[in-house]
Amino acid sequence: MRRLVIGIDADGVLNNMSKFNIECGTKFFKREPIHPEAYSVKEMFGCSTFMEILYGLVYFPRYCKEYEARENADSVIQRLNQEGHALHEITARKFVTCRNILGTYSRGMFETWTRKYNMHFKSYEYCSEKFSPRDKWLACHKLSVDVMIEDKPEVALYLANHGVQVLLFDAPYNKDLKHENITRVSDWLEVYDKVNDLVNQMAEEKEEDFLVLNGEERQKLTPLELQNYLRKYKQYLTQQPYNVELNQKFNSNFKFFRTLGMIPMLFKRIKVEGKENIPYQSGLIFASNHLDSYDQFLISKAIGNRSLRGLAATTIKDTFRGKLFQKSGVTFVDRTDAESKKIAEEKLCVDLVNNNDILIFPEGTRKNKTEEGRQQKILKFKLGTASIAQKTGSSIVPVAIVKEKRFLSMKKSVVCFGEPMVVGYSDDIEKVTDALQEEIVTLIDQPHQLVKKRSS
Repeated sequence: MRRLVIGIDADGVLNNMSKFNIECGTKFFKREPIHPEAYSVKEMFGCSTFMEILYGLVYFPRYCKEYEARENADSVIQRLNQEGHALHEITARKFVTCRNILGTYSRGMFETWTRKYNMHFKSYEYCSEKFSPRDKWLACHKLSVDVMIEDKPEVALYLANHGVQVLLFDAPYNKDLKHENITRVSDWLEVYDKVNDLVNQMAEEKEEDFLVLNGEERQKLTPLELQNYLRKYKQYLTQQPYNVELNQKFNSNFKFFRTLGMIPMLFKRIKVEGKENIPYQSGLIFASNHLDSYDQFLISKAIGNRSLRGLAATTIKDTFRGKLFQKSGVTFVDRTDAESKKIAEEKLCVDLVNNNDILIFPEGTRKNKTEEGRQQKILKFKLGTASIAQKTGSSIVPVAIVKEKRFLSMKKSVVCFGEPMVVGYSDDIEKVTDALQEEIVTLIDQPHQLVKKRSS
């Protein structure tokens, strides 16, 4: 039997959020809802933003801790797990992407609630409430989700338009939504039946030993064969040896070395633009132009509390800097050796599928190393970044570093983040690479307010 990868939303799917808001909102506002078919409390009761916030302060903790799950949600989820399907919780619940005590509190309440009902998930993918359609699509693509169980109409439509099969929990606020990739369900028993229907629709795959193909061999595959190959390759990556304790040590070392590296940065003026474009999820590829050896510190400071993996040339492996890199999980590569590049790329892919973020400079070297490079805005990008993104399903976050010398040679810097890019199974790697380079050039060329005082 084919095992599916299933994404499951929380609010409105694991519980009946609309019913809760009607019951509690009627008590709080002391009136019946004006628009009971609406999604938000503000629309439902026609209240002000201030009153909606007050309602949330009173009822949100009760909703998160005490409100019951939908009938049969727990038993169906348990059964799907027993049958070997991979279940991932993908939610944009309020506050879950806040990187503060409020976020910790909200995530903790939700995970405690799921454990209360014995609902087990392979991962919790927390998405921005503001950018929930985008972030849920990024999560579905990365996880190779076969079907997403959702209720919010704009999210369901966004996913369906991107080719994701959606089981839509029937609710008053989504009653008019129709799409060929959307199937309505009324309860969790129907969810179970629809999942089995999907399993039966999918042809049985022969169990064969997986062989890693080189670039030339992959080019000979048909689009469908390539899609199946990349799906299996991702499974192959998740089965590779991975030392969790060593990875945690790399993360700790990275943060320590980053702190040391930040000392010279005290005299550098930095501004960050587009930080809202960085999804909360891990396993992202940050791709940046490369000006000098401090770029990684600029980017790390701009990103915030994330550990980064990356590549470094084997020529510096035995230097003091190289030894520090080794202790923080950097992968070394000899760019003149095809086998070394292949091994290094697979190592980065394994890091990504295990939810590490990586930083890549697609130019392959610092632009300002040579006079010829300094004459150019950006060097021609290598294909590796797009290739890694396609193999792992990880999103690429374009990064542009802009520097300007001012009085007494003090440098002012802007680190700018662009919209995440997804590389599909059938996308042309060269075209994606060109698009990535064009996006970073656009970020470099857009007007920037170079800072007058230090900020980050």
